[in-house]
Amino acid sequence: MRIVQLSDPHIVPAARQPVHGQDTLERLRAAVDAVNRLSPSPDLVVMTGDQASDEAEDSYQCLKDVLSSLRFPCHMAMGNHDSRPVFRRIMLEDPVVNPDRYYYTLDRKGHRVIVLDTQEEGEVAGRLDDGQLDWLERELSSGVPSIICMHHPPVPVGVPWMDDLILQETGRFLRICAAAASLRLILCGHVHHAFRIELDHATVLTAPSVGLQFRKEPVIKADGTRVIATDEPAAFRIVDLDGDEWKTSLHQLPL
Repeated sequence: MRIVQLSDPHIVPAARQPVHGQDTLERLRAAVDAVNRLSPSPDLVVMTGDQASDEAEDSYQCLKDVLSSLRFPCHMAMGNHDSRPVFRRIMLEDPVVNPDRYYYTLDRKGHRVIVLDTQEEGEVAGRLDDGQLDWLERELSSGVPSIICMHHPPVPVGVPWMDDLILQETGRFLRICAAAASLRLILCGHVHHAFRIELDHATVLTAPSVGLQFRKEPVIKADGTRVIATDEPAAFRIVDLDGDEWKTSLHQLPL
């Protein structure tokens, strides 16, 4: 099974571009074109959070318009910049205002893809509530080889300013993961950078952004402005799974 992980597109309409110096709308269009040309083709695409940059309805409409040309199913996790009610109204065409956490499971080709919602409304860092953790424990008990997709990394990546903003209160989550021998990978976004952290029998992988990349060390300009973004190109992660084995690569888009 092949999974493409797109992360942190931070979409706003053309009139409100750029975002941290990058045209995130054009970068997502280029990423969709690149995914459509992949060989072998992906079985599914996961987008691990911060689909929109400002929670606005027209931002999600722009996202939906761009993704309409993607030839593969795209499944999304909530990030700290997302709005659950607006996401549901535009992306899922749900007529009911629904602020509930958005998490679910996909079974594909002998693998279980578990999409978590780590958004803590009003906060940059993430959290998982007990109800979701109860559900996760049940989903992992099946013994099916599993992949978790979520926005906030559950472990430090080794960059202090990023590590202040990852998933909080992770004790129970990590215990659940450690007890699940079937868990292979945890795919995360949020940090706009590619990291790999080994976690018992599972591996945590973070993805670069298809919108803009973050600096490991922010730059403070003479006027006091804090610059956190780089001029590096957009990129996404590809994961190929075969039974208990997996491999991954990064696909960087031209500048």
